[in-house]
Order: sequence, then C-alpha cells, then structure tokens
Amino acid sequence: MAVSSSAVVQAKPTGPSEVSVVTDVSLKDHTIYRPTSIPDDAPVLVYGEGGCIENGLIDQAMLRQIASQGIVVLATGGPVQFGISTVESLEESLDWAKAENLRPGSPYFGKLDTDAVAVAGWSCGGLQAYELATRRPEVAAIGILNSGQLQPDQAKLDALRAPVLFLLGGPSDVAYTNGVRDFENLPASLPTFLASADHGHIGTRFEKNGGEYADILTDWIKWNIDSDEASSGTFVGADCRLCTDTAWDVRKRNIS
Repeated sequence: MAVSSSAVVQAKPTGPSEVSVVTDVSLKDHTIYRPTSIPDDAPVLVYGEGGCIENGLIDQAMLRQIASQGIVVLATGGPVQFGISTVESLEESLDWAKAENLRPGSPYFGKLDTDAVAVAGWSCGGLQAYELATRRPEVAAIGILNSGQLQPDQAKLDALRAPVLFLLGGPSDVAYTNGVRDFENLPASLPTFLASADHGHIGTRFEKNGGEYADILTDWIKWNIDSDEASSGTFVGADCRLCTDTAWDVRKRNIS
C-alpha cells in the first residue's frame, strides 16, 4: 500500500529513479522506499531508525534520496508508528527481501541482489546494524551513522566481515568517541572508512534530501555492492572526494 503523500512532504529526490514509499501486508511494521520502476539486480539497504524506534518515516528525506539512486530501502517501523524495534526487525527485512525476490508475481521477483546487501542505521539503529552484520553472511556493506558501541565488545567487532563506513558529527556528537574507538578496534584487515564533520549527533539526515549523508551512504553501497567506479571516488585515493573536502575529517584503512 502506498504511503499517503500528506505523510511524506519532502523535496523531490535528485536521483534518476522516481520513488514510491509503500507498505506491504507481508512485511508488518516496516516502510519500503523503492524505485517506482525497480532496476534489475537492485541493491537492498536494510535500515535501522534512531532510538530503535519503529517509525519508518523518521529519516524519510535521506531514504527517499537513496531510493532514487536505484536502491530498495527497507526501514524499520511502519509510517507514523511508534514502537520499539530489535535486530530481529532488521533480520525480518532481509528475510522478506530474499523471499520476495524468489516469489513469482511479486513486484520484486528476480529484481533484487539479495546475495550482497547493505545494512545501516543511525544511533541505536547503528548498533542494530552491527548486530545484523555479525549474524548474516549476506551483509556486504555496513553504515554506522552517529553511532558506536556503548560498551566495548571486541568479540562483536572481530566478527564483522563487511566493509564499514562511519559517519560522525564531530566532537559535539555524543557518539563521536564511541565511533572513533570502534573504528580503531575493528579487525586490522577490514576495509574501513570514517568521515566526521561538525554536524553534531543529528548529522545531515534532516537536511534537504538527507544532505551529504544520503550521498555518501549511497556511494558506499554502490561501490561495495555494485563495484561502481564513479562512487568509489568518494573514498579511494589520497585525493578522494571526502579526503579533499576540508569540512570532513577522514580516516581510512585498507582503502587505497
């Protein structure tokens, strides 16, 4: 079912795809942001909302923008819903995507890349993203937005196998210290990129079309899942786009 336009008041996303924001009776307590015409082999992003709140419209500006780039986004929580999500909510998203990709008659039938998916989340949702990534081998890209472990758990960090992107809001971000610590403690061989700018704990999620967070997370997904060369320029090389932007403090490992 399409989400009422009155509930989604946003600037038009700038990607090449029109975006539909919908719910599905077979995926209770989730909101789906998808290209209206789903491309073949579309990447999937499983997304955990901040506060571990089940409200799929909290980050709608950012998620609509990401979907406009050809990515199917499954966000925890139905529209204007206020429950509490768990990592099982994210895992349900992944299981649903895999089932719909195989179900004849589904609008997603044969359209999704469910062998290599992305998982990301803001604040508490970032902690859920960590957890899902340790459970599911399909996770091929991780996004940790204004988040980091509250209590260091080295075993959980050591269990990660997919490249990790940290987006932090500078020293005024309450998650900054934890995120930097996690970056430093990740397995030495894991490709890892940390970008921090003075946006505080909120980041750019509520700016027009999700601001820079939407663009950076999109590039991370398209590079790591689609091997998109243009997107790699945001992260690769001493002259990468974020490396040369003086607003961003960049640290990276195993990314040439």
